[in-house]
Amino acid sequence: MKKYLSLFYFLFIGFSSIASSPGNIDEKLVQTFRESYPNAIEVNWKEFPQAFAVYFAEEKVRANIIFKKDGSFVSSTRYYGEEYLPYYLVASIKSKFPEKKIYGVTEISSPSDIAYYIKLEDEGTWMTIKLDSDGSLKVIEKFRKDK
Repeated sequence: MKKYLSLFYFLFIGFSSIASSPGNIDEKLVQTFRESYPNAIEVNWKEFPQAFAVYFAEEKVRANIIFKKDGSFVSSTRYYGEEYLPYYLVASIKSKFPEKKIYGVTEISSPSDIAYYIKLEDEGTWMTIKLDSDGSLKVIEKFRKDK
């Protein structure tokens, strides 16, 4: 049993160090990231066949960014609470759903678009809405809470 635990420990440490190490990542890309996000913590780079991804946290926001192998931006995803959502979106949501509370936000950006998936809740339901950059709002899902 000890042998398996030791093997698991060394494999885990080995994979963790590979995953978090920007060894094969273009140094210019890593430097640009560090300059753009100087307060980033828990930075973890991963290499994929066609892209690089960086996962990190900054203040109360968790994020990941995908880059092509040439260093160009593909997309980003950010997870945060109501306090980081632009005010005009908060005002729009509260006017359409005054009884709901904003539970969390997932923001997905690409060079040509940005979309916000916002989880709302009240006493009896969960709801996810999608706000597009063109201003459209759509209810994506709605669930009843168990009582």
